Amino acid sequence: MNQDSCTNPAEAMTPAPPKLSPWQKFFYGTGCVYELTKWLIVLVVLSTLIHFFIATFSIVDGQSMEPNFHSGEFIIANRWTYLFGSPKRSDPVILRFPGDPEHVKYIKRIIGLPGEKVTISKGNVYINNVKLAEPYLPPGTQTYPEMTKQLGSEDYFLLGDNRLNSSDSRVWGIAPQRDLIGKPWFVLWPIQFYGKIDE
Repeated sequence: MNQDSCTNPAEAMTPAPPKLSPWQKFFYGTGCVYELTKWLIVLVVLSTLIHFFIATFSIVDGQSMEPNFHSGEFIIANRWTYLFGSPKRSDPVILRFPGDPEHVKYIKRIIGLPGEKVTISKGNVYINNVKLAEPYLPPGTQTYPEMTKQLGSEDYFLLGDNRLNSSDSRVWGIAPQRDLIGKPWFVLWPIQFYGKIDE
């Protein structure tokens, strides 16, 4: 009998370790580098999901929304609001500049809703011939130039709060709903403006 071919009976009875799926290998591996890599991947995936479906970050650039938003403010915009609901009049909104391949983000305020007629006349804004109350503007604010826009079924008319210094729907026209990203929700920076944005 060839002794070299003999096996220990106890070893022969030991079951082979179960095969792990790729997901199990990913979550149950060991080692510091492995752990760091694993959690970095998880963080990137979660950040991507949050960015596209829940919230996005944006920096205000310029004075077009003064006195309510200030240049340099770092804000969080809520995407969830517009994924499951319709934008409302007077909402501040983060949007992609219509038709811009660079996807530059603007912050403006929603004035006209789909299907409405927006008229600017004698310094005031009218919706379907009814003067619009705008309590978020400083007293005495005038809006020019005079114009009338009839909005389509998915169109929004947007204005900056700083009516004398804003590139908005008066300049580049209406904004389709697909370009509206989210509603500003929270100011992270600078510290003097830190906090939830008033409705």
